[in-house]
Amino acid sequence: MTTSRDRCMIFVFAIVQISILLSSGCPKNAWSAGSGEGQPNTNTQTYVTYKYIDPMAHMEVFRMLIPKGWKAEGGVSWSADPALPVQSGFRFFNPGGSEELNFFSAHAFFWTNNTLFLTTNPPGSLRFGTRVAKPVALHEAFARTIIPGAKRSMSRMTIVKENPVPELAGLARGVSVQGVNASAEAGKMRVVYGESGKQMEEEFYAAVSQFVTQLPGSGPGSGYFINYWYIDHVFSFRDEKGKLDSRSKIFQTMIYSLKFNPHWVAKVVNVKEMLAQSYIKGIKAIGQMGQMIAQAGSQMREDQQRAWEQRQQVNDRIIQNFSDHIRGVERYNDPRAGKEVELPAGYGNAWANDLGEYIVSESPSFNPNIHSNQHWEPLTPAR
Repeated sequence: MTTSRDRCMIFVFAIVQISILLSSGCPKNAWSAGSGEGQPNTNTQTYVTYKYIDPMAHMEVFRMLIPKGWKAEGGVSWSADPALPVQSGFRFFNPGGSEELNFFSAHAFFWTNNTLFLTTNPPGSLRFGTRVAKPVALHEAFARTIIPGAKRSMSRMTIVKENPVPELAGLARGVSVQGVNASAEAGKMRVVYGESGKQMEEEFYAAVSQFVTQLPGSGPGSGYFINYWYIDHVFSFRDEKGKLDSRSKIFQTMIYSLKFNPHWVAKVVNVKEMLAQSYIKGIKAIGQMGQMIAQAGSQMREDQQRAWEQRQQVNDRIIQNFSDHIRGVERYNDPRAGKEVELPAGYGNAWANDLGEYIVSESPSFNPNIHSNQHWEPLTPAR
């Protein structure tokens, strides 16, 4: 059964196809959200804006809110794989605790029932930069790829529960395309394991999506299919055993606040098309990525812009609908930023400053302007 908390954790992935944007092989660039020292002794939480700049494209990729004092590791790199031209991964964590949010690698594969092709391109080989492999079920993807790929020093791992997440499967399938049979299986798996003398609890989310196209053969009855399939939409949140659910407000706030830069997305799509054309022409793109990225436009074509706007409208409706029913977060008007912002529910009081930082507190008498060199403005709940 899918809970409202499950749904809020997958909203971010409706913004763009995560199989393109969040994939494997991130560099370990570190960033700190500043110090949490000097915070008042009340039930108060401060959030700051984290922005990531693509070092090759020299463009902002995304921004999101993270708790003050947390650190970020990860980054974006590019490859000559037309199925996944962008490789990235991120870890957001509390250096003084055990809680963290992770975006893991996506994996692209190719499969077919064309025996001649499989003779020349056997499983394990590359086809246009994509690994040839037979599709797997979601449980196998968790067990053989996703959890081992998290690179935890696990001891005595136990699966606590495993449930489907239909909404995530719908996002993984995407919009229908004529001639392509799209299917997806998505879900979550919660595990408990020992690590560094502590009992840890982690919940993984992922989807296995398949996009099958039937092609004609050279003679009657000789048709075959090609299947581009993915293990994607992979993310997790973890903490010490027994504490994970109590951190849901923090994780929800981070997930809700993540926004991609549409101009960077356009560059990714355009580079993807350039790579595909290069492979078709038999031109090796390895060593030319810098030139391709520089040449690729950062403006969306009319059809790309239309698709982006349609997707954003759907996302906004989904988020609005569930925001009104999930008690984990509340919407506030931020007049300085000219937008609504999702912040943890249950505090009752929220403030913002010009730096894009937010404070929530349970105390009605708390004033962040006291003992602060920043000017904080109170926020009103969105109606």
